[in-house]
Amino acid sequence: MSTPIRRRQGFTLIELLVVIAIIAVLIALLLPAVQSAREAARRSQCVNNLKQIGLGVHNYHDTWNLLPPGENYGGLSPHLSILPHMEQQALFSAFNTGINNGGGLWTFAENFTALRGRVATYSCPSEVYSDRASDGYDTWAANYAWNSGTWWPRTQSWDGVFGRVMNDGDPALQPFSRAEISLAKINDGTSNTLLVAEVAAGPLVSSAGRTRVSDCYEVRGLTRTSTVDQATAAANAIDWARGPIAWAGGWRYKGYPWVEGSIWRSWFNTILTPNKICATMDDQSWWYIMKPASSYHPGVVNAALCDGSVKAFKDSVNQQVWMGLSTRIGGEVISADSY
Repeated sequence: MSTPIRRRQGFTLIELLVVIAIIAVLIALLLPAVQSAREAARRSQCVNNLKQIGLGVHNYHDTWNLLPPGENYGGLSPHLSILPHMEQQALFSAFNTGINNGGGLWTFAENFTALRGRVATYSCPSEVYSDRASDGYDTWAANYAWNSGTWWPRTQSWDGVFGRVMNDGDPALQPFSRAEISLAKINDGTSNTLLVAEVAAGPLVSSAGRTRVSDCYEVRGLTRTSTVDQATAAANAIDWARGPIAWAGGWRYKGYPWVEGSIWRSWFNTILTPNKICATMDDQSWWYIMKPASSYHPGVVNAALCDGSVKAFKDSVNQQVWMGLSTRIGGEVISADSY
């Protein structure tokens, strides 16, 4: 008597759909964890970058007994000044720093090759605009900006940790002398004073779509005597998706080029707390800019203090605490649990 042969049955359509659904659920559960792990790794690298920058500043100070020169339109940024103290002597030497026509050494053909050099330490891994500019000058941005203090027009004082070199051409201001500052002049204490913080770079091309974090927008109704509350309210009211970009759509290259020392390219101030919208009074130029620290890390920006330590500051940090952390001689009493 022959034994009947049983045929092996395959998956039914319903079973196949169930398996696919289970796989989809697993992916949905795992994907946020993977993305979170990747962001944690990027943030860790960002912290390490800031530690290296802080070390470079301290090495510079050990050599010259001064911090690098401060805000200086057309002149050198601290990014460039500290290169020899970050094992980047070859790149620093490639720049001809002895030429300047008031527009910046980066405008000279002799420096075009050096401008293409990239310092990986100056780039946050979470940055969106991480390539070279594709129009204008062929150069990189820096994602880390230097502490210029509260806000120049309101305080009439360059109260950060770097001495200002010149007045950016504002006819209402008196010329500044070259006045580098030593760490000993930071009366508020190096552990209570910001040195350098993240600032998201601007779009690489003038035709790029506008963004909340990277662009800078015109804000109406502010004056040099505007209060912190007025400035914050005006910045919060900006309709960034439709409102005018600062300077009629020009000057979008925030952070470009990294070698140039103007506030637009290399500095931040604290009249606005982290990740507020960058704003400028009406259509005025960069000496009236409110340029906050900013990043693509969810809810925080990383910043190095003058003692070389690095901390994450929440977007919700108290306004007065944030401003107090940016002054070198403000006398504010700030405890570690304030932020």
